[in-house]
Amino acid sequence: MELSLSLEEDEILDELNNVYGAEKCVDILRNYISFVQLKKNNKIDFGNYNMLIVNQSEYGFVEQVVEITWKLLKAEKIVNYPYRYLERDDIRKNRATNDFKMSEDIKEEVLIIDSKKIDYSIYHLSNEIKELIKENPDKIFIIVDKDERQGWLNANLGETVTWTMVVEKISKDNKVHYIKKFLKDNKIKYEKNIALIDTLSQQPFWRVKDELLNVVLEAKTKNISFLNDKNIKEQLNRNYKKSEENIIGKKGKTGLEELKSMTGMEEVKQQIEQIINYIKVNKKRGKMPSLHMCFLGNPGTGKTTVARIIGKIFSEMNILSDKNVFVEAQRSDLIGKYVGHTAPKTKEVIESADGGVLFIDEAYSIASYVRDEAGMDYGAECIATLIKEMEDKRDSLCVILAGYSKEMEHMLKVNPGFESRIQFKIKFPDYSEEELYEIFKQMAKQENYTISRNIKETLIKYFAEEKQKENFSNARFVRNLFEKVRFEQADRVAKNENEDINLIRKCDIENVIEKTKEEKNQKIKIGFAS
Repeated sequence: MELSLSLEEDEILDELNNVYGAEKCVDILRNYISFVQLKKNNKIDFGNYNMLIVNQSEYGFVEQVVEITWKLLKAEKIVNYPYRYLERDDIRKNRATNDFKMSEDIKEEVLIIDSKKIDYSIYHLSNEIKELIKENPDKIFIIVDKDERQGWLNANLGETVTWTMVVEKISKDNKVHYIKKFLKDNKIKYEKNIALIDTLSQQPFWRVKDELLNVVLEAKTKNISFLNDKNIKEQLNRNYKKSEENIIGKKGKTGLEELKSMTGMEEVKQQIEQIINYIKVNKKRGKMPSLHMCFLGNPGTGKTTVARIIGKIFSEMNILSDKNVFVEAQRSDLIGKYVGHTAPKTKEVIESADGGVLFIDEAYSIASYVRDEAGMDYGAECIATLIKEMEDKRDSLCVILAGYSKEMEHMLKVNPGFESRIQFKIKFPDYSEEELYEIFKQMAKQENYTISRNIKETLIKYFAEEKQKENFSNARFVRNLFEKVRFEQADRVAKNENEDINLIRKCDIENVIEKTKEEKNQKIKIGFAS
């Protein structure tokens, strides 16, 4: 029997020409249909129609690949009904019966399990999925995982899934093709070597579409049918400026305004502003630098707060996604307990932060030599995965590693992969006594308290004493103190109806300090001890 694709099937495959990142899927689907033809005609008795689609793209093109796969199956008369995306509850066990939920009204032959749509990692559901497939041999399953774990998934899903395809990231060539096609479809010609194409093709795809749409709309408004560097330069500059000022009309402070309003940290602020200017200029030149950073300093010096602000600034200026993604992680979030668990777990955290900032506090703990009960340490696997992802996602992700100065410096030295990918290092100094007092005042103001004028000297003296002790936690120490003062103030006010409920007096501060010292001396934690 001669195997061949029908005219309808060839036309269906041609649809992949407009699906970016799916170029390599064409040959796989041709082989897939040949396999389908052989199997339905009983020429082979191995394998199944189930497929794993590994989605490396940040965009929704994988959904088009799913639909095209279903169309080919329909053309071969393998299926009759539309395909269906399973909900999360469809693939979870019923605790009462220990069976999987598969509603009797599911008539669709093709069922899609997409980790993005069920908001759950395939890694965590692999055993359930295998059992679900075995319990429903009359169904065709298409598994879509947004994480890049092809090798692990193939091995773990085993013989329950025969076929694998990868929807790759959008390349620069894909973007160039999109730009030229968009201009052609809108009947706009352009100068042969126009800088517009090269400039836009180096941007994230969502930005390409937005900027190109603006260019075309303005060209049509001004009846421009031929673009060159001269008549497009002014608009591109204006659009870029507009993207930086997109916070106009929004409530609240901008990221830069929040940064400037922070107490102290003048050198840190200055360094961050220089970094932002450096990124802006290089972005205009079409040569985006790596965004990854390292924050060095003691606890409570503002590292986490500044990381959040940087994410907000990058979002407002369209350096990263406009969704202002911020993910905070530590060793336990990245490292698994068993062999093979760490890399997927690390990638899952990274994927959740893609388009924004991944902040890893106490990052040196990842590199520390800590073994489990079986004598295994997975820190090296985590680091290798993190370093690779930092390189692969350098245009869409900012990783900020943070921790004590000495430990972080050591980690960077013993892991040259980090050193070569960290573009910026920022040292966070301890706060002075005056700055700690200002932080206390800000906390009181945010909670609508007023404070007596005579408390400054008492607080300054107390901060000076505590700063001499090991493990002083700066702003965290102030926050802890403030919460104790609120407790003390409320107790005092409740006993006297004539007291101002919003006023913090010197006696409140002094009572807290005295009680705290007594607790430390007695080594007994009572009341509101930290």
